Amino acid sequence: MPAERPQKHGIEGRASLLDLMPQQEEAARRRLAELVESVAARRPPTTSFSRLWILGSLQAKVTCAYLAYWLRSRWADADERERLKSETHLKAALELLGTMGYLRGAVMKLGQMLATFPDALPDEFARLLPALHFEAPPMHYAMVREVFLDEFGKEPHELFESFEREAFAAASLGQVHRARLRSGELVAVKIQYPGIARTIEADLKNLRLLMQPMRLGEDWDNVVAKLAEVERVLLAETDYLAEARFAQEVGNSFTPEDDIVIPRVYPDYSTRRVLTTEHLEGVHLEEFLAGNPSQELCDRYTHLLTVATLRALYRTRCLLADPNPGNYIFMPDGRLGLVDFGCTRRLTEEEWQFQCEVEEALLRRDEEEMERLIVKSSLYDSAEQMGRERLELIGTVIRWQLEPWLTDGLFDFGDPDFFRRGMDAMVGVTRKGFMRGMPVHIWTTRFILGARGVVYRLKGRCDFQEIYRRESGRNMVAE
Repeated sequence: MPAERPQKHGIEGRASLLDLMPQQEEAARRRLAELVESVAARRPPTTSFSRLWILGSLQAKVTCAYLAYWLRSRWADADERERLKSETHLKAALELLGTMGYLRGAVMKLGQMLATFPDALPDEFARLLPALHFEAPPMHYAMVREVFLDEFGKEPHELFESFEREAFAAASLGQVHRARLRSGELVAVKIQYPGIARTIEADLKNLRLLMQPMRLGEDWDNVVAKLAEVERVLLAETDYLAEARFAQEVGNSFTPEDDIVIPRVYPDYSTRRVLTTEHLEGVHLEEFLAGNPSQELCDRYTHLLTVATLRALYRTRCLLADPNPGNYIFMPDGRLGLVDFGCTRRLTEEEWQFQCEVEEALLRRDEEEMERLIVKSSLYDSAEQMGRERLELIGTVIRWQLEPWLTDGLFDFGDPDFFRRGMDAMVGVTRKGFMRGMPVHIWTTRFILGARGVVYRLKGRCDFQEIYRRESGRNMVAE
């Protein structure tokens, strides 16, 4: 496996992002450089109105770009139309990257979710949006210094033996710098963007406003409950001390023989807005894949990813609800590093019992019981009340999500047909507006889709059923 290539920002980080642009697209390269430079020096806006205004401006820019494409393409031949379409996609992707990088918070998390499924996006979007996972435009060092003074009463260089001023990773809620403790350990220091909790509250307030036309629908109370759930979990993610506790709890369930590494937390250098952990050497998914890894190595990491997520679920009842590529470190010695436990959702006793009921019905191939549980999870009293179309569409999604549980031997997560069936089913449910359900299903769905997106990119295979049997302690029921 290739050694780690440090991911720097500022001037070096700008060059890293510019690598995403073909050399011939000079105008796009200049625009990307301008976006990175402007975002770094500005605080994210925190008021509902300012954030809504910026999103409205983004929509107007993207709409105008595609309108211009439509007008110009009417008199163009096929080759010219294709060139114009690619150019328009690229302009829209740049505006999206710049706006999400500036707004950060919940808006950037949406961009990260889109980037998890590159096959569902135009190539130009698929090329740029993955940068939101760990190469988003960082905040200027002056703001980093301000956070340290607020949290510790000291500047970074007073606290650490050395501290790199340039971030090596930046995402939706914070950015990460390398540092060295006075005792000699190399550490990763995650620093929260100023005002990020207020941006989340503002985004959820705007979302509630935009969804007001749904007030008269039968699902409005469920929409309100889900928005409250999202806000609660995202605000909890801004508490880095809570994240440290989750990391320690999940980490305690692994042994060195598992080859899964949770970085050690340094409590004396951590607060609610600063988290200092052991630095793990390795690369992220994009760089790992760029090294043309063997199928054997991709299968190994798919196995480790599956063990890691199922171990956390069955030993701690925690969903790692934000399994994006930036949270995994492919280490040079073949181990898998897990970082960022901020978006972790612990299941309640009632939610856990429901999860167990679904698994039992699935393993018994009890279709009647599965139908009852689908109706229950969708918050209806009966199949008749739910309606046959909704029941069948939701059932298709759930059965796709659970398909690996019922497959003997190696399951191929890189199978395009399997992946496409799931995406098509999700799109069908979304288009129909069949979104009513238990609030926790926001995170179970995110948990499954996010993990599926990563192992699909790996084109990996694993004996999912055997891993499930071992991690859950359940015996598979013969058909």
